[in-house]
Amino acid sequence: MKKSLLCLLIALTACQSKKEEQATTTLAPTEQSPITTERTTAKQGKTQQTSTPARADFPVGSVVYVLSKEDGSPAPEKENQPQTEDFALGTKLEIVGEEGPYYKVKKGAHESYVLKSEVGYKEESFSKEELGQINTLFEYKGTTRIPKDLDNISEFFSISLISEADYQQALQQRPKSFDKGEVIEKTGKILSLPCQKKKVRYEDISQGGFDEAIYSYVGEHKDIEQYIVRVTGAQVVPYILTDKTTGNELYMDGFPLLSADRKHIITLHTDPVNDETDIALYRIEGTAPLRLKTMVKASLAWWRCAMHQQTPIFLGQDNALYAAIYPIGLPQQENGNKLLYIKMMINVYCH
Repeated sequence: MKKSLLCLLIALTACQSKKEEQATTTLAPTEQSPITTERTTAKQGKTQQTSTPARADFPVGSVVYVLSKEDGSPAPEKENQPQTEDFALGTKLEIVGEEGPYYKVKKGAHESYVLKSEVGYKEESFSKEELGQINTLFEYKGTTRIPKDLDNISEFFSISLISEADYQQALQQRPKSFDKGEVIEKTGKILSLPCQKKKVRYEDISQGGFDEAIYSYVGEHKDIEQYIVRVTGAQVVPYILTDKTTGNELYMDGFPLLSADRKHIITLHTDPVNDETDIALYRIEGTAPLRLKTMVKASLAWWRCAMHQQTPIFLGQDNALYAAIYPIGLPQQENGNKLLYIKMMINVYCH
């Protein structure tokens, strides 16, 4: 009996020792787990910070441009605030506040939010694709029904960067861009055009402000029987083609450049109010009266054309369009030293 009790006591003592050993082994990592968790959390936080692309912060009041888009980016969750806006590439925005990784921005009177990583300034370099990229397409092959995925005018133009020397050489050899035509002078505030079927009158609005419109006679395109009228004002279409026979009018967003083969009219113009450069290509489908089909009309995304007398937009002897440009967000350089130069050829299948 004593021997049995002694064996039982030894067994119980051994079992207790094993449990204490297991408890000690289990407690060791448990005591270290807060440190391990803290280090892991810090490491994860560091990884998350470095995975987000760094972009320079801009102070409130800065003007920036939409350079990229990131899908699935919700607006900051805050009551009574505008939702995140899907702005087009190249859209000009003013920063009016910030909320974590977001800027609060304003376009006109409208306020919204964008990711900080989506906005900035365009660098002074372009890929071939970027030269033709657009942010808004207004018309396409005679209709306003726009293809959803069309974001480039490469279907209509082949655009390439050229040197300033090549631009200047083409400028020296360029043909005349219009005909002087007959002498037409204004009478006071009235510009009268002697069209065959009716007299067309344009009267200046010179009260100042956004309603101002001043008309002046430029010349004509004799080959297509059109007068060219320039309109100066803050919110006006800058040029009008007036048919010399019918008096019908076609409004142009820029000077109407007539191609050497008389098959197309091209306009390229920067709106100083909205800071947007628009391009349009029209195919001439008939004359007397003039009939045009809009092949493409769009607003360009990454660059603006320089509207200087020293760097005009023109069609060269090779029927290509030449222009001086600058990336969005950079000021126009009066001396032209930092301007870039492009050559735009109309693609053959647009004829």
